Amino acid sequence: MKIGNMIGLGRIAAAALMLAAIAAPAAAEDVTLKMWTLDNTGYPEFIAQAAEKFKKLHPGVTVVHETFPGDQYKTSIQVALVGSAPPDVFFNWAGQDAARLVKDGLVLDLTELGNADGGFRHTLSEGWQDTFRYDGGIYGVPVDAVSVYLYYNKGFFDEHKLLPPKAFSELTGLCKAVRAIDPNIVPMPLGNAGRWKAIHLMTMLNERVVGQAASAADYGLTAPADQLFTNPGYAGAYGALLEMQDAGCFEDAPNATESEQADVMFSSGVSPMAWCGTWCMSDFDTAGVPYDMVRFPAIEGGKGDAGAYFLVPEGYQVSSKTAHPDLAAAWVSFLVSDAQAEKFAEILKFLPANANSIDKVDGATEHFKFAAADMASYSAGVNVLDVLLEASVAEAYLNATVEVLNRTLTPEQAVAQIRDVALKAKATAGL
Repeated sequence: MKIGNMIGLGRIAAAALMLAAIAAPAAAEDVTLKMWTLDNTGYPEFIAQAAEKFKKLHPGVTVVHETFPGDQYKTSIQVALVGSAPPDVFFNWAGQDAARLVKDGLVLDLTELGNADGGFRHTLSEGWQDTFRYDGGIYGVPVDAVSVYLYYNKGFFDEHKLLPPKAFSELTGLCKAVRAIDPNIVPMPLGNAGRWKAIHLMTMLNERVVGQAASAADYGLTAPADQLFTNPGYAGAYGALLEMQDAGCFEDAPNATESEQADVMFSSGVSPMAWCGTWCMSDFDTAGVPYDMVRFPAIEGGKGDAGAYFLVPEGYQVSSKTAHPDLAAAWVSFLVSDAQAEKFAEILKFLPANANSIDKVDGATEHFKFAAADMASYSAGVNVLDVLLEASVAEAYLNATVEVLNRTLTPEQAVAQIRDVALKAKATAGL
């Protein structure tokens, strides 16, 4: 039941009953909240300590935590949510999976519940909250996310009097400058053998050229069929990718290079730049490379929002079948409170959605602190294409990007292929 749905006398009666229950001894009756998450290292420890502290605030409430491997989890949670005894609270990725649960009515709208005292809406930035916003409502609480940055070797840049790019033309200019210093140096190895490294790049190129306002209907397959993926900016974004390739940014065969090899080229000092995720920071720190990191720059003449940036959020959703919506909402809000966000970063080593206490995290590096604070400042999150898009459309984008880099498809041909698949997906979904 949603608080926002109680009106008139029903609202008053329900409120009176709740107050009576709180005042009566029955308030101490045991309540169990069942929670499912992935089996990431540190998750049981984090949830256990949080549950103990939550119980002091809510006597009688016990959290039962179950963990699952990633592949098993994706199947198990889908089955459980349509069953009679789903978990009250569960982990999920923002994007297509979460949106499907909203459409099927399987998750609770937390928009009003999150506004309660201590609620997550008072703690997390609007940009973070938007990561689980669907059809105007907030259907999840982001707990952490990954992003991708442009890393650069400070020693190399200082030696050659180079500056990190603030505009796309400066980035391609940097690649040319590095090649002029030594033609054998690969300025920014891509490592796209797994196909995902370039799709991370296309995610930002699409945002910078097309913008989220214009792409939302295409990504969600809600644009009219005659308009779906017809914005010329999509081909323009592929054109920007080719500009980078023509400027010598990448290795000769980016689709034949493993992502790990590309990362090592940067961490070993062979290449002066890297396009890599926030998960790369610890490896680069261990390697001892003197680096710093900046956002992917704006593209001159593009339609994107300079404050919007790459963000793949993970968080918690609440089953619409829970018998305890208020407590479930209070629990997920508690998990992203200042103190618990600090514990989350300390125990799991992930970048928390709430970065208010990041300076207090034991062992947090300056780069870790920068990334956490920077991610909290995004005006909007830009979800990665292979998570955001419908599965067949995502696959089409992955394949088309490989072919564009191989020069076996022009940007226009690539977008035409993607559009064909999107039209079929739209028809199948009845949109």
